[in-house]
Amino acid sequence: MKIKFLGSPEIVGRAAILVNSEGKNIILDYGVEMSKPPKLPISFPPRDLNGLILTHAHLDHIGASPYLYVSWGMPLYITRPTLELADVLIKDFLKLSGEYLPYEYIDFTYMSQNAEFVEYRKEFNVPGTDFRVEFRDAGHIPGSAQVIISANGKRILYTSDINTYETRLQKPADVNFDEEFDMVIIESTYGYKDHPKRSSLEKAFVEKVKEVIEDKGTVLVPAFAVARSQEILLVLRSRGFDGKIVMDGMALEVTEILLRNRGYLKSPNSLKKAFGRVKKVRRWRERKRVVKENCVIIAPAGMLGGGAAVFYISKLYKDPKNGIFLVGYQAPGTPGRTLLEEGVVQVSDVTGKTKAKKYYFEFSSHTDRSGLKGVLSQLSGDPVIAIVHGEEEGRMGVKELAEELGFRTYLPSTGDMYAFD
Repeated sequence: MKIKFLGSPEIVGRAAILVNSEGKNIILDYGVEMSKPPKLPISFPPRDLNGLILTHAHLDHIGASPYLYVSWGMPLYITRPTLELADVLIKDFLKLSGEYLPYEYIDFTYMSQNAEFVEYRKEFNVPGTDFRVEFRDAGHIPGSAQVIISANGKRILYTSDINTYETRLQKPADVNFDEEFDMVIIESTYGYKDHPKRSSLEKAFVEKVKEVIEDKGTVLVPAFAVARSQEILLVLRSRGFDGKIVMDGMALEVTEILLRNRGYLKSPNSLKKAFGRVKKVRRWRERKRVVKENCVIIAPAGMLGGGAAVFYISKLYKDPKNGIFLVGYQAPGTPGRTLLEEGVVQVSDVTGKTKAKKYYFEFSSHTDRSGLKGVLSQLSGDPVIAIVHGEEEGRMGVKELAEELGFRTYLPSTGDMYAFD
């Protein structure tokens, strides 16, 4: 078995891993780096592929995948919610960046027609190969998966993006490993630090929201459409916030998809009840009305790079009674990072120092340093720990943890090939 890193293991983005056994090939994820223009992984001839596995619907893991189906078809192994969410996100991605992408929506449609839905803990074979594959719940977003691949006497685990902590929306990742692995490919996004305690984070978040509402202000929560918007809704309702909540944009469509895939949610009835009480905004004239109301507005995009949140912040940032609550990672170069570090709103044709209250709450769907240590501690045997999906600080943090536990480590670069003896 050989492993080639087609994506960017040195950054959070462009995930893509080629696995070869006896001349047969499968790819694990095929995402983009969210730059302008977006960067794709190293190309690989689709005709030489026997299958594609997509672990979850975030664009840094799926954003380049339709390109593999422009001129060829192969089985796609995926969970049902991942494919439904990918449909929404790819459509939006094409609207924003289509001029830079080497595929069209029809290619995603063709990819979808090749989909074979996979359930957790049910092993399957990739036809024409010796690959045996199993998905495990990754706890990252609904439908997300870790992947176990066995072939040619070797077994590898690819954690993809993983969360070992329970949230309002999901149960934690399934890390009860009875198997021994020859390699574990593990993410390292937060390998350098621990997150705040979840209960304390939730309490502080809701208290600050209530303060703004009691001061007759409007709260804007720019949130990722997938999982984060729904998580914030559940946190507010679970923590006793009884005020008006507005949800806008792609978050509405995503919530409806999640409610159709109830088996991937911790408490689908809680989400259904909370969503039933939400004011759903789909038109511009409704946006112009609710932006003047004393309410909480949950709207994508989470980094203020587009979506309905751009309209809302342009109307709210000048009033000190209002509050802007960032609830996720803000990538360098994004309007969200500019707001976080400089207090400056820089969206569309609006630039100005915010007078609204600005808060940051780290509601992450990636596990932290302690969680990654817990994953490593569950492993038996003598696997090589290949550390990916992180900046240098995170990768070195996981390297330190793994070596403390006695494991060999490997920090691949883009294009590197690892061949088992």
